[in-house]
Amino acid sequence: MSEGNLTAPEGILMLCVAGILDGIGFIFFLLSWLGVDDYGILDILGAVIIGGWLFMRKGTAAASGALKRFLIAFGIETVPFLGSISPSWTIMVWKELKS
Repeated sequence: MSEGNLTAPEGILMLCVAGILDGIGFIFFLLSWLGVDDYGILDILGAVIIGGWLFMRKGTAAASGALKRFLIAFGIETVPFLGSISPSWTIMVWKELKS
């Protein structure tokens, strides 16, 4: 299934997963002022789930545009505070589904 759109079951599911990861990250950002941190667990979870989906969707690890988008999103997510306020997983999944 290399072609997809936003209304396909795969698209809806992955957008929900990405939205939940970004939403929980934003909640942790708000709570970080109280000393609460996720210690990168959301970054690892997002990389495994979304990276695995991307690998199964493309069939190869070296799909040029998809790998570039994934690495940019993962890089943003690993930066403290920036990854918490940025919906980079959701944007990456949306762009992948639109391509």
